[in-house]
Amino acid sequence: MRHFTVMKIRLVFFLFLILSFSCGGKVTTRTTPEEYKFTINGVVVKDLNSGKDIAYFAILRDDNPFDGAVVKVGADTLENQGNGNYYLEGFPLFSHGQTVSISISSADDDFNLNTSVLMPGSFQITDINPTPVTGANAEEVKLYGSASVGANGYFASIMRPDGSDGYTGLISLGEMIQGADIPRSTFGEGGAFITGTYMVYTVSYAGSFLYYPGMEFYLPAGLPADNITGANGTIGAGVVAPSVSIEAE
Repeated sequence: MRHFTVMKIRLVFFLFLILSFSCGGKVTTRTTPEEYKFTINGVVVKDLNSGKDIAYFAILRDDNPFDGAVVKVGADTLENQGNGNYYLEGFPLFSHGQTVSISISSADDDFNLNTSVLMPGSFQITDINPTPVTGANAEEVKLYGSASVGANGYFASIMRPDGSDGYTGLISLGEMIQGADIPRSTFGEGGAFITGTYMVYTVSYAGSFLYYPGMEFYLPAGLPADNITGANGTIGAGVVAPSVSIEAE
């Protein structure tokens, strides 16, 4: 009997709540914050040609350039250059083998991304053979380099005398040590041999590698992409070795 009485009391209370709402009772709900879709592409670089360490990030929110972020690498805050671009340069900002912490946040969007990348070790081109390259020489040109500790991969970019892209391609560690082939097409166009000075750039990277302002070479196809958790985009680190030249005559 008591159980039945308790059930009746609960039912009456439930009906009272329904009636109170239907008669003008007010229900308050918490507003759901607007969610944004962020795309972040950035790189931290030790450029041994310019003697500069560089951090560069491009940020989109809902596919539009976003200028409301705070971007930090280590303890340094990148300058907001407008149009979704954030930049910092100096020397030294990073050390070879350093794990570089990266923080990107927007308080208004309740967005906070924390990650890190490893700055690869120093390396250099050790030999290019044969040089000079001549139009009559049919021998394949090979590029040799030292290892960059901590690197996931390498690539070479060779600029023709007029500044155009002669050849840009990925290189494995084995190829870097044992000799990577430079295609003969690098030194010609449409079957015509092009004389002059060719500049050779090599890069070791961890995670991936992306464009940065002042970059003097081209990026190859096939670099890793979409490696961020919590946002779209790619973040990488890299070392640009001292460039060397090849004479074609």
